Amino acid sequence: MEDDDILCTCMQITKGEIIDAIKAGNLKTIEEIGDETEAGTICGSCHEDLEDSIEEVND
Repeated sequence: MEDDDILCTCMQITKGEIIDAIKAGNLKTIEEIGDETEAGTICGSCHEDLEDSIEEVND
């Protein structure tokens, strides 16, 4: 998935926006990402991609 691809369809949030939020806020959980960006708060189908993004930043 590229940074400009939509990661959360419900909220129309890109992977790049998620990565930036994780880095800026030192976010570690899907709940923290949801609180900061609203990603993952509607249907939950992006949760796996959100977890992958957390792992990508924190590796």
